[in-house]
Amino acid sequence: MSATPAPSVKAALDRILAEPTPRDLWELQKDLLTMGGEPAERARAVARAFHGCLRNLDSKTSSRSASRLGAVLGTAAVTSVGLQEMLAEQENRTRRLMASGVAALLEVGASVKTAQAWEVEVGLMYDDMAWYLYGELWEISRTSTPRLTPAERRAQIDLLVQPVLDPKVADNVKAALLVQLFQAALAARLWPLLKARTR
Repeated sequence: MSATPAPSVKAALDRILAEPTPRDLWELQKDLLTMGGEPAERARAVARAFHGCLRNLDSKTSSRSASRLGAVLGTAAVTSVGLQEMLAEQENRTRRLMASGVAALLEVGASVKTAQAWEVEVGLMYDDMAWYLYGELWEISRTSTPRLTPAERRAQIDLLVQPVLDPKVADNVKAALLVQLFQAALAARLWPLLKARTR
């Protein structure tokens, strides 16, 4: 196995740092497998986790949008059926209106529960990604700045990772921070390989 990275590794890293995509990470892992060795394996592990993070973020965002649209359409459908029935049977207007209102409220309640379930699910993903990144950043810091005490290292990493776990931080901010942390971790893991190439 070759210890020298392919030129495509640097090109892939440049693209990932500019605008990361699962496809670029997929291609990067092929080059890292070709290279072999411990530094390439470490970089590949970060690339794999980053790939999963991007796919999860995309999936969760699509799921949330679909859930919200589904709730709106469901509520509109229930309301329109209620109005059609009310117009068809003029004699029981008040009763029909109440029935359609109850059905619409139930639909809205269901959509709220769906949104809450989404929040729990995405919260678990943030927790999993933060767990992984905490360990990865710890190892990178331990080798790059060995003079830090464990307390200093912990304080620095806490500052970086804590917003991902904070329920008050908006989802889009958490997602952006996750991406930036993964970019930094991947660049740190690829640095020894790229440095070896320039020697």
